Amino acid sequence: MTTDPTSTTTARQDAVGADTASVRRDHAAGEPDITSYPADERFPGRRPAVLVLPGGGYRFHTEHEGEGYARWLSGIGLHAFVLRYPLMTDHRFPAPLESGRAALEWIRSGEHGLDVGERVGVVGSSAGGHLAGLLATGTVLSTEQLVALPPRPDFAVLAYSPADLHLLPDEPVQWILDGQMELREELSPARNIDADTCPTFLWATAEDPPGFPNALAYARALFDANIPVELHIYPRGWHGLGLANGVAYGAHGAIHIPHTARWAQACEAWLGAEGFLPAG
Repeated sequence: MTTDPTSTTTARQDAVGADTASVRRDHAAGEPDITSYPADERFPGRRPAVLVLPGGGYRFHTEHEGEGYARWLSGIGLHAFVLRYPLMTDHRFPAPLESGRAALEWIRSGEHGLDVGERVGVVGSSAGGHLAGLLATGTVLSTEQLVALPPRPDFAVLAYSPADLHLLPDEPVQWILDGQMELREELSPARNIDADTCPTFLWATAEDPPGFPNALAYARALFDANIPVELHIYPRGWHGLGLANGVAYGAHGAIHIPHTARWAQACEAWLGAEGFLPAG
């Protein structure tokens, strides 16, 4: 397995330095398709890492919830790894789960060459948040044949993610599950929390019909299981905001809602308070 620091260099990457991102891609071999963003040079030595899972409804991967998040996380001292997990346009579950597990294992292996600490978290929005929740709850589908225990993240940050597929209309769930409606319960993270589920930071907005009730459901399930959780519901904004800081990546991310954008600061404070983000 190799890394290629130049194959996906963009104008934005050129502006911040050629060593910002490195890439490894090999879906054909069943390996995760990942771009890495090392922690900012202001944070030398061993740093925690985070797997970033962008949204896009399992139809595409949104850049503002992928690269946008990775650059923010790198800037606060985490090694960030953006995974382009398999989409439902060409795959079906458990393919995204298998890709997410492989990505966690690859990050922890150190093969990427970065000095990663013991803590590896996951950050996901919308569909990526759904996948992050599945990883956090150690989901193994009844249709899988998995011998070893699945890898789990040490912490999770979920933005307006579908935590309970029973709270969504049947049509989008049919798409996500590719007709495997018998897996609806198993693929609902809020219904599968256990004692090993990691501490979680959640946020959504009151104007987001799918995000708001799902965030509440996941927070309540974590609370009932005595898992540390912090929940923020902001009054303004809609689904897919990302950082809400007005920085566009591709066709998304240009919306700036100052109060809602404070979620990133709240998340950074939570990471520090919970011991997942050491001082520089």
